[in-house]
Amino acid sequence: MRVAGVICVLLGTWALSAAAQESQPLSLVPAAGLYPDRITATGRIVPLVSARIGPRVSGHIVEFGVGEGGLPLDAGMRVKAGDVLFRIDHTMYANGVARAQAALNSAQASLDNLTAPTREERLEQLRQTVAELDARLADRLRDQERFTRLVEEEKTLPARRLEEVQTEVRVLQAQRRAAEARLREAENGPTRTEIAVAQARVGEAAVALKTAQEDLRDTTVRAPFDGLITRRFRGIGDYLTSTPVTEVFEIIGTDALEAELRLPEAALASVQAGHTPLILRSGLLENDLRTTVGRVVAEVDPLKGTFAIRVPIPPDRRGRLVPGAFVTAEVSVAPASAVVIPSRAVVEGDGAAAVFVAEDGRMRRREVELGDRLTEGVVVRRGLAPGERVVVGPPSMLRDGAELPAGLVKSN
Repeated sequence: MRVAGVICVLLGTWALSAAAQESQPLSLVPAAGLYPDRITATGRIVPLVSARIGPRVSGHIVEFGVGEGGLPLDAGMRVKAGDVLFRIDHTMYANGVARAQAALNSAQASLDNLTAPTREERLEQLRQTVAELDARLADRLRDQERFTRLVEEEKTLPARRLEEVQTEVRVLQAQRRAAEARLREAENGPTRTEIAVAQARVGEAAVALKTAQEDLRDTTVRAPFDGLITRRFRGIGDYLTSTPVTEVFEIIGTDALEAELRLPEAALASVQAGHTPLILRSGLLENDLRTTVGRVVAEVDPLKGTFAIRVPIPPDRRGRLVPGAFVTAEVSVAPASAVVIPSRAVVEGDGAAAVFVAEDGRMRRREVELGDRLTEGVVVRRGLAPGERVVVGPPSMLRDGAELPAGLVKSN
């Protein structure tokens, strides 16, 4: 990386300056930015949309869709959204639709029969049943009265005959109450609860039919978007399951592409989505693409010390770019607020760190906030700007406000 090269050059320069201190006790070293304002990054083109396609229902593959030339779909072929990818044996699901339709028809017929007005013939039949029971009951009541007199007063009839008549009277009374209740029910119609139960059964049957129809529909699996088939995992006759899903095709979208590039961790704070400019280059582009960073993936790879950025590729500028293609980019980042200086330039004491900066031919003491320590240098997070010159020399010669040697000022 260019950052590492810059730091190595700086460290080498500072080491030479240290060796030359015998002839020149004091020296001025410019504070270097932590990273350059232009970073070269490399990466690959990735699709914004990709999917592995499997069935929602289980069954055997009976047919693949066809591509250009009438050949069964396979890796390398393009598909349009809605194109048939493959079909599953639909016999079981078609039978399920037929059963669900019959169940719905039956439930609807029961509801219609329940809510239809009772025919006059039926009402008349129920009225005649009540009248017939009234006549029979009146006849048996007369027998009961006569038998009571014969048994209790005249004592010419066995008591068993009276008990038999009384039992018949009770049975006829119960039958009449039941017949009268059926008549009232027919005249009044069904209750709201009965109608609600019948309607619920119709609703359940309708949902079952819709589910069966969706299962039948989904025996034909279609492409969810325009794309390129990159892999085919199954063949004709293979049994597919819906849980877990058996994958059949891998498809990537070719209309929405992005470049994924990696930058050094030090630049993370200076890269902003939608603002940081860059120039994207590839042999598959007709011209260099000048654009801005689309997204910043704020996750640092702990092994490489880099983070990713995503750059959208406009469809009209993508040239012959395809997913996986290699690209480079020159990213323009804001100058780093942190700088690197030689460790010998830092004076520490009383819990604070300071450096002496050259200003108007004099040394000026300035407190700074230190960061990571390097082999020959140290990172200054706050207190110094890139390009400012710090004084390096024996601590006894560093005094706030002291004049710098004239030769040193002129040589710098």
